[in-house]
Amino acid sequence: MKNKNHIRLTEKQELFCRHYLDTEGNASEAYRMAYDTTKMQPATVHHAAWELMSNPKIAQRIDTLREERRQFTEEERRQVEQRLIDIVTADVSELYYTDPKTGQSRIRKPWQLSKKMRNAVKAVRGSGDSLSYELHGKIEAAKLLASLNGWNAPQQMNLRQTGGLIGEIRIGFDDEE
Repeated sequence: MKNKNHIRLTEKQELFCRHYLDTEGNASEAYRMAYDTTKMQPATVHHAAWELMSNPKIAQRIDTLREERRQFTEEERRQVEQRLIDIVTADVSELYYTDPKTGQSRIRKPWQLSKKMRNAVKAVRGSGDSLSYELHGKIEAAKLLASLNGWNAPQQMNLRQTGGLIGEIRIGFDDEE
């Protein structure tokens, strides 16, 4: 059974739709990428692209592809966000365990780490019992996470003139006044 939402296009029409999104809405460029335009004038290419864009099937397919890409991008965004959260919340104590025979702390092998901890590891150095781990920076990850979610949006400050005086704000870290 065929999907009712599936639109039958020619191979070149499908390519045009995909190239249209890849070129950020440049229909003429998408047309040049999908069709042989070596013997066409620029005005002819432009008109042919306009005709394709006027086709309801083309418009509907572009909308469908745009939605598919949006959903894919949202899923990738969630994955990136989860990795950043893993970095920010990583607990270095997970890198070690107490050896039941000796009672001493030992470093875990990479395959013994949780997925969350593996996401937080930037590099592994050494081998055997002389392993060391370098972790991604928590502050950098927190800044990226904040930026991704818009948490660090600029704040508006409203400074008004009062009593005929203009206020001055100095922000600095030097000892000079």
